[in-house]
Amino acid sequence: MMKTSKLIERITGPSSKAWAVGDRAFELMDQGKDIIHLGIGDPDFDTPIQIVAAIGTALDNGKTHYSPLAGEAELRKQIAVHANTLYGDGIESKHIAVLPGAQAALFSSFLCISGADDEVIILEPTYATYPAVIQANGAKLVTIVLESENDYQINLPKIKAAVTKNTKAILINSPCNPSGVIFKQQDLNALAKFCQDHSIWLVCDEVYWSLSYDQEHCSAYLQRETRDNVIVVNSLSKSHAMSGWRVGWVIAPPAIIEALTSLSQAQYFGVNQFVQLAAIHALKDHQSPKKFQEIFRGRRDAFLSKIDESTILRYTKPQGGMFVLIDVSSTGLDGEAFAEQLLDIEGVAVVPGFGFGPSMKNTIRLGFLTDIPRLEEAAVRLIRFAASLVS
Repeated sequence: MMKTSKLIERITGPSSKAWAVGDRAFELMDQGKDIIHLGIGDPDFDTPIQIVAAIGTALDNGKTHYSPLAGEAELRKQIAVHANTLYGDGIESKHIAVLPGAQAALFSSFLCISGADDEVIILEPTYATYPAVIQANGAKLVTIVLESENDYQINLPKIKAAVTKNTKAILINSPCNPSGVIFKQQDLNALAKFCQDHSIWLVCDEVYWSLSYDQEHCSAYLQRETRDNVIVVNSLSKSHAMSGWRVGWVIAPPAIIEALTSLSQAQYFGVNQFVQLAAIHALKDHQSPKKFQEIFRGRRDAFLSKIDESTILRYTKPQGGMFVLIDVSSTGLDGEAFAEQLLDIEGVAVVPGFGFGPSMKNTIRLGFLTDIPRLEEAAVRLIRFAASLVS
């Protein structure tokens, strides 16, 4: 039998199986079953109509050719405008590379900054694809477990203690998928300064920037004096309901942008020209992100208000993002068994927590991915199922 490369082994760890319950839920939905699917982090809104119209205009104008490898010049300029509103002045096109989605941006960034024998620190609970992103090119994963008692906030002493001479980067996600935590600005500043002092890259996944509910978006990139060690990944997937369009970007020092451009030549050869031109229109749309934020905030509050009726289920209130982590340990089941049985018995699909790190094995992740009446119905089913396990 012909064998695959070691790369395949490195990207198919336990977290890659986290979506199995959701996949089975889609099959049941195709069979006509009444399933409330709250497992996939994809906004349930259509892309705003003016953005859809822009792609039609681009196609009508023949924008179907190769694009510059770092991205269309006008899009890079518009991303810089957007970034300067988020992080303050000083960001130019030379700091930006456009890639086919934030996932590709993360994967490409780590190909450029780390390799065999390097160590990369991640914070747990962590997004399910991070282990594969980091380990693909042979880097070693170092995990720092954050405490629910501290609302999953950054633990700087733990991070500092984990750093060795081989530490090449630290990857963080805020607002965080799956916990919903927003890291405090003072902690981000301190972490960025520590990374600068120790020549460590700080990679910030900020795709949920627009879904900060109770405060302004916080970012290590706001601290200008440490930007030379910071890489930011962002996209339009959540802010403008454009997950399927596959357009994201990296903000980084020019040397990293040059490296990403060379990698793009070998790997992607650019991003669809017509999609990039529509993305320009999206970045000029400041109302849709505000609208979607208000909808998700309302959904969060309605769902959690209902879950508060349970004496069994526990959670840390998410400050941002589209998800809540629920601790199901009081039921006697781990998150995987709970999620599988919840789907079979109550028709609610969630993601078992093991995909977000071993310490999350007794949790489930649930997304605010449908309207409030349907979310409240999901909460009723969830509470009923949990109660049945301890009665």
